[in-house]
Amino acid sequence: MGSPWSRWSVFEYMKHRYLRTGQVPDESELLEEFPEIGRMELDEGVAEFDSIVPDWRGGDAVCSSGK
Repeated sequence: MGSPWSRWSVFEYMKHRYLRTGQVPDESELLEEFPEIGRMELDEGVAEFDSIVPDWRGGDAVCSSGK
């Protein structure tokens, strides 16, 4: 059985965290929240978030996917 989490889980978590606090969770927070998620799903969730909030990456990227 695979992970119960998907890119949409990551996207929704990031969106709600950003709207509530004005902060974007870092990679370690995402991996703690979604311990069983695959790298591809994690990266795609971050990419979805990027599509609605494109300027949030003032400095370090959340994921090391080369973006």
